[in-house]
Amino acid sequence: MLLPVRRAETARDYTWNLDKLVVYVDSRDSFNNQTSKCGYITRHNDALSRSRLHIQCTRPLSGRYVYIEAWGVTSRASRLYSAVLCDVIVYE
Repeated sequence: MLLPVRRAETARDYTWNLDKLVVYVDSRDSFNNQTSKCGYITRHNDALSRSRLHIQCTRPLSGRYVYIEAWGVTSRASRLYSAVLCDVIVYE
């Protein structure tokens, strides 16, 4: 009896397991999920697989700290995900 061979997961597989990036802006060194949420992008429409990601705030926010939270896809066998951000540019 032959068993199926499971291939090793690669870094690209971990990128496909990324579901959403959420950006928060706050003036304190810890953020409040409700009041400081700026905006988000999801994996729908290949928004996370582009070389440049643009996340626009839904309302004007000011603060000293920018937090980026990554969410993984919950319906996959592997729940590991990765996101590498080389440069983060914040502008008004």
